[in-house]
Amino acid sequence: MQEISTEPKKRFIESSSFYKNCKSGDPFISMKINDPSFLDDIPNRGTCTVCNRSRKYYCYTCYVPVKEVSERLPKVNLPIKIDIVKHPKEVDGKSTSAHAAVLAPDDVKIYNYPDFPSYENEKVLLIFPGKSAVPFKDWWNSQFHLQKISSKTQCNESALNSSESHKDDLFSSSSNSCDNMYQDKQQDESFSIPFSKVIFIDSTWRQSKALYSDPRLQNLPCIVLSSHKSQFWRYYREKLDTHLSTIEAVYYFLVELHGLMHPEVPYDGECDNMLFFFKFMYFKIRTLYDPLKLKAYRNGDLES
Repeated sequence: MQEISTEPKKRFIESSSFYKNCKSGDPFISMKINDPSFLDDIPNRGTCTVCNRSRKYYCYTCYVPVKEVSERLPKVNLPIKIDIVKHPKEVDGKSTSAHAAVLAPDDVKIYNYPDFPSYENEKVLLIFPGKSAVPFKDWWNSQFHLQKISSKTQCNESALNSSESHKDDLFSSSSNSCDNMYQDKQQDESFSIPFSKVIFIDSTWRQSKALYSDPRLQNLPCIVLSSHKSQFWRYYREKLDTHLSTIEAVYYFLVELHGLMHPEVPYDGECDNMLFFFKFMYFKIRTLYDPLKLKAYRNGDLES
């Protein structure tokens, strides 16, 4: 086999999560992702309908697909709004945050730091492993506990303020009525999701610390996701293989949210298409820099 000439690039790939976590099979095999192979059949670059720049597949500054692929892309509807705050030094063309905005245009907005809104009067969550961060499930359970107490308190106060002539009847049934009201509210999505928006930081690990120190973010409730292994092909210094790319973090957040919102209903791939472009790029990189072949080459298992 001919030796790969791009030795620095090979070392770069070998240091990424893509290489460390690779398996012989398809890591997306169990997901319901539309077939992205038609992208390979588009030979020429398209033109962004907003800025008129030459782009391949989608515009990473306007977050719209080019005309040649727009009608064939999946569109994902999310149960929550998402804002992504991107560091100004994060390279637009290499960031996966654009995937989220292109595939879920009604629910995802991207801001370039420091130009992003204040969330002072909104119920928002920041996804970031800060010192005060708590696991998503723990935070969720604590919020429902507080809401249940508040719901029952309001119900009891209503009973106490009712007519004295019906006092005995009200007190005899107040416990059941409060429980029923809470159960009814759980069916209402506005009640079952104790926040209106989620914020992600798109940057390298070192850059993210500077963004996190911004007062607009630092005082927000901060949560961390469960440990998931990344398949991302970019390498960052001091980056663990459980540190996700932005689109992977968005995807796994949505999966965890589904499990918390509907604990009795198995996740059935509702948001898998958020990884549509990620899957396509993963196999493009794998074709060029197959981790299994690179490992074999390093170990001397391939014929020269």
